[in-house]
Amino acid sequence: MIRYPDLIRKYAFHRPDHIATHYEGRDHSWRDFSRRVHGMAQVLVERGVAPGDRVAYLGLNSHWLVEMYFVPSVIGAISVPINHRLSEDEMVEVVADCAPAILIVDRHFADRAAALMERCPTLTTLIYADWDKPGATLPEGTLHYDTLADAAGEVPDHAFDDRASRSDETMILFYTSGTTGRPKGVMLSHSNFLVNATGSGHLYGYRQDDVLLLSGPLFHLGTGSRVFTAVAYGTTMVVQPKFDVEETMRMIEERRISTMTMVPTMLRMVMDHPDFEKFDFSSIRVLTYGASPMPVSLMERAIEAIPGITFCQGYGLTETSPVLSVLEPADHVPGNPMIGKLSSVGRPILYSDLRIVDENDRPLPPGQPGEIVVRGPQVTHGYWNRPEETAQAMRNGFFHTGDAGYMDEDGYLYIAGRTKEMIISGGENVYPIETENALCKHPAVAQAAVFGVPHEKWGEMVYAVVALRTGQSVTTEELIAFCRERIAHYKAPRGMTIWAEALPLSATNKIDKTALKRAVLEGVPA
Repeated sequence: MIRYPDLIRKYAFHRPDHIATHYEGRDHSWRDFSRRVHGMAQVLVERGVAPGDRVAYLGLNSHWLVEMYFVPSVIGAISVPINHRLSEDEMVEVVADCAPAILIVDRHFADRAAALMERCPTLTTLIYADWDKPGATLPEGTLHYDTLADAAGEVPDHAFDDRASRSDETMILFYTSGTTGRPKGVMLSHSNFLVNATGSGHLYGYRQDDVLLLSGPLFHLGTGSRVFTAVAYGTTMVVQPKFDVEETMRMIEERRISTMTMVPTMLRMVMDHPDFEKFDFSSIRVLTYGASPMPVSLMERAIEAIPGITFCQGYGLTETSPVLSVLEPADHVPGNPMIGKLSSVGRPILYSDLRIVDENDRPLPPGQPGEIVVRGPQVTHGYWNRPEETAQAMRNGFFHTGDAGYMDEDGYLYIAGRTKEMIISGGENVYPIETENALCKHPAVAQAAVFGVPHEKWGEMVYAVVALRTGQSVTTEELIAFCRERIAHYKAPRGMTIWAEALPLSATNKIDKTALKRAVLEGVPA
């Protein structure tokens, strides 16, 4: 049995002075990291937190949030990072679902925390995690994280061995975005993350001397999983409060970042920035991407624009902690035999028993699309307080991802979209990613989002919203004709809006198709 606090103690012993976290100009070594994690665990015990209890965190990325990924597990409790982009009512719903007694907040959400303390009866203790002390906007009695951690002093390594969570017990709850209903808390264990770190890290080419930039939101596992990988490898984490194109480029240059992860939208924003070529990216060895499909045209552009960097794609879900397949660095090298596979998400990694099945869970042959299902040691053991939804997702012994895809003859996995996003137009199945890829091949198109809208004759109509590159112009008729030359006519858009600005993003920096579809149906002008 091995748990993440065991790894933290290991690096505090073997690499005590090596930097564990860097945030807003300040470093914490692995010795500091271990001391603070165990000190705050002592604080939680003194405030009545018992094994199985939940501890919530609301704030932007910071070293405090990284620490709080692990602090509760030291005493057998469970960490809950709250999506700070939720509305107040949605946050109240999440707190009501997991019922924490303690909430930790930073300066950015002090007002929201005060409201939650008033509205959520389970919350009894508020802890302020920031450089300054609690201000007048916070409720009376609010505690200060660093003051508490410092006062705890040196806590013996073995102090909580009898109550720390076990390898297969829940250490953290990540709430899904809730695009298909109320957010669900995904229960993930030490073992889930250790399997992910050891099963995917070597494919990415991670090393112990890496300097990792964390710029995506840590309430989401797309970036959050890299924290667990960094602790497994003992690497340095440079934490950025939130993604900002120019600040990200500056951090890469100043902190000599060697590895980072981006969603396709972030990568496009970096390369489209007018100062892109002024920054030094020579320190980057590995750039991983994922969380949403990568347009082939964007990947080809990135390979040409950032020579010398190893690109690697990971596909997965929160429920699978998260990586299921990897498009390895060798697959991205121009001229390699598999360069034509750039539109895939790679091959399933060793621990992924991954299959493509029909609506009756029967395996489908290569090339035929269906639902992606998987089983293995990386899969969650369920949704918090949702036994029926857990049973439905885990039916027949496999986790049903809700993603549609197919495998080719070489074992490469291709994503067709969410099964619930599939458009049925005139009896034909259309997966949005195919249409989006066709649109993105047009030199004037910067972004594309495709979804179905009601149609009297066809049932659903393929509809596209596109954003153009700066200085480019094209008509909707020209784009539709462009698509029809490259994909089947029934897959080409029958309707289209050219959006005046960059397409709106969700909390995880994916294109927000829900907002776009609502705007189209409501007739909101672009």
